[in-house]
Amino acid sequence: MDTTTTKIGTSNLSNGDNPLYDAGGNKTTNCHKSNSDILSILASQGRQENTDRISLTDYSEKVCVGVIDIIGSTGIVSTIGNSKDIRNFYEIFINSISNVLKKYRANIIKTVGDGIISYFPDTLDITNMGAFENVLECCFAQIEDRFAINAMLQEQRLPTITYRVSVDFGQVERTRFDGFDNEDLFGQTVNVCSKMNLYAQPNGVVVGNDLYRVIRSFKPLDNAYRFHEMDSYYCGAGKYSYPLYSLSRMKQTMIAPVHEIEKYIINGMKSSRIPKILLIDDELDDLFVLEKFLINAGFEVKSFSSPREALRHYANGDPLSYDLIISDIRMPEINGFQLFHKLRALNDNVRIIFATCLEIVDEILTLIPELGLEQLIQKPIEKEKFIELVKKNMSK
Repeated sequence: MDTTTTKIGTSNLSNGDNPLYDAGGNKTTNCHKSNSDILSILASQGRQENTDRISLTDYSEKVCVGVIDIIGSTGIVSTIGNSKDIRNFYEIFINSISNVLKKYRANIIKTVGDGIISYFPDTLDITNMGAFENVLECCFAQIEDRFAINAMLQEQRLPTITYRVSVDFGQVERTRFDGFDNEDLFGQTVNVCSKMNLYAQPNGVVVGNDLYRVIRSFKPLDNAYRFHEMDSYYCGAGKYSYPLYSLSRMKQTMIAPVHEIEKYIINGMKSSRIPKILLIDDELDDLFVLEKFLINAGFEVKSFSSPREALRHYANGDPLSYDLIISDIRMPEINGFQLFHKLRALNDNVRIIFATCLEIVDEILTLIPELGLEQLIQKPIEKEKFIELVKKNMSK
């Protein structure tokens, strides 16, 4: 039985009814070829077929990876409708952010409509402090570019946007197709950076722990930037915890041009110091509008859509550095009244304005008798009236 099987197997490989092909693609029916010759022919054919495939060039290295993503883009685009306007919408965002990334020597890996993934090749040298400072400044530049982006969107009668930026440092697999200029990134660092983007505040930056540790190793950078620990990101099969940090400068610079800023009355005294305001509103559209009003009027603004994050920021920083708090009333987690009492526990002299859609002025004054009418303003808000009220509260 074994002998018969062997003979059948051999004849199937070599007889004329089942021709083989040589390396040149010609039929061969040479029954005298050995099994090793036959296998060599088959291997040669396999190598020839493989020459038609696209080969990849791989690099495994540690670099900084960045992700920027528009918040609620699906809902925003659904309100546009017109295909030409949708293209316009994305072109304005992608072109503007791409220019910022190129200015800070970042390589763009891919755009996915509402987001861009990039990496910073200069951070291959982990001892290059300037390269890592450049990464952080690029994050701020992307956030600050939203004013120009939204101005262009408004000119085209398109909806304005908010977005988040995330950045981290770690191992990536960088792949390039031979014969093509395009490249791609793979690996856990890219995946984590994409997912942790959701943890950033609107118009804010979130930093992963691996990049945080690198930045802390450079004392000048550690002194120039402020990191606030956030909720950890849980990933992997074992759901291990990965610390995340919100990023800000030690001295906020998101302010109006200096020539627009004049003397202000703060606490009854004239001062050339730029007044600083903490702004809290869970409605992103309202937050953007009020922030823009204040910045254009020359105020320094720190804004939050989460009252809990705003409270944490206020408690961990210097409460006395803020001249005024402006808050919505109806918010998740902590409402405006609860937030006011928690802030006052940290600073007895905290000044606050409530901006609300609720038509319950009398009820509010009864609930918090120490408030005055000048500390309440009804939405929607007229710019001039709003700024006048803000300056009036500054001078009290």
